[in-house]
Amino acid sequence: MAIKPISFARDREHIFHRRQLAEDLVHRLSDPVYKSGLFLSAPRRTGKTTFIRADLLPVLREAGAVVIYADLWEQRSLSPARVIISAIRDAILHESGVVLKTATAMGLKKVRIGGLEMDLDAIGTKEGDSLARTLEKLGAASDKPIVMVVDEAQHAQATDDGRDTLFALKAARDAMILGEGKGFRFVATGSNSDRLRTLVSSKDQAFFGAKEEHLPELGDAYLQWVLDRSTFKTCLSLPVIRQGFDVFSRRPEYLQRLLKSMEDEPAFDANTIDRVFVERAGASMEHARQTFLASLRSMEALDAAVFRRMARLGDKFTPFDEGALRDYAALMSQDATRIKVERPTKSGVQSALERLRRESLIWNAGRGLWHIEDPQHAVWTRSEQGATANDGQTTPCARSASSDTASTP
Repeated sequence: MAIKPISFARDREHIFHRRQLAEDLVHRLSDPVYKSGLFLSAPRRTGKTTFIRADLLPVLREAGAVVIYADLWEQRSLSPARVIISAIRDAILHESGVVLKTATAMGLKKVRIGGLEMDLDAIGTKEGDSLARTLEKLGAASDKPIVMVVDEAQHAQATDDGRDTLFALKAARDAMILGEGKGFRFVATGSNSDRLRTLVSSKDQAFFGAKEEHLPELGDAYLQWVLDRSTFKTCLSLPVIRQGFDVFSRRPEYLQRLLKSMEDEPAFDANTIDRVFVERAGASMEHARQTFLASLRSMEALDAAVFRRMARLGDKFTPFDEGALRDYAALMSQDATRIKVERPTKSGVQSALERLRRESLIWNAGRGLWHIEDPQHAVWTRSEQGATANDGQTTPCARSASSDTASTP
């Protein structure tokens, strides 16, 4: 018997779209007030990147722009400069009608668009065009406005070449504002508004003076969309779903995981399911908190001490001064299993910072500045003595006909 061809096409049906928000943003980008750039912040895992990829980028393309997209978080093993230059190359190949895979297989280095030749391998080097000149050529050859979108842009601050690349993009922005093409916009996103704001609030930053805004969070429209696709849509109300979503710090992955786990259990009592759902939400977050704290306690003593000090001090964290070294020793001494704790050295602290960075728990903003990657981890670390939530009790609830739970935005 022939095997039916496998297809994952339905995956896209389970993405919540915010097209109107995307259209509003694209319309606003036409305003000269955004010529310096737009920096959008939203907490990690709240649907920001899905919105960028599934809604904003397609709408920008529909509006006639050449779209260049670079995700510095997804490719954090590479230097930010390399990620951004690679994204520019991809856009050039797309506009020239050359398929990237074929071009790479053929060893293609130069392409021509509209009579202008560009050496792909030399972009941003002494031998080739600067980023500014490359983008100017792309704009002139395509006769389209160019929009560069950099996701988790704060990571460009982690390396010297990343910072240099931001200044190169600023040069491109300035040149294209005054040039003959159809213009340039730079859109950056970040998962921490404080970190992102540093890129626009200091005069020594490339995009000083750019607009910084908060990306609207997923709201009732999303929650109703999730509820309509849940087998509990006749049992749970929107206010109860909203309450659970707030417990999860408005992170859709946690909400959908809870609904899926409850769907796999026997029927619930319609009179108690609201209470059970909210209790389960609290218990789920407490489990996540305890899991993280367990991993923190299992770290090397110095790594944990550095992380705890960073969580406590936030932007005031300093890694290597005398007060910091004393603080690390005191934090390490709190572990009763350690009879004697030697004061750490600066080189030891540096190694601890690098280990934490490789685990994606912290990130280096350059110039000796270090920050915790996920603000939720900092909150949990500061409240290690929090009470543990109780698990909810399950009992029989008439459900609607089974349907697929939506995938995480």
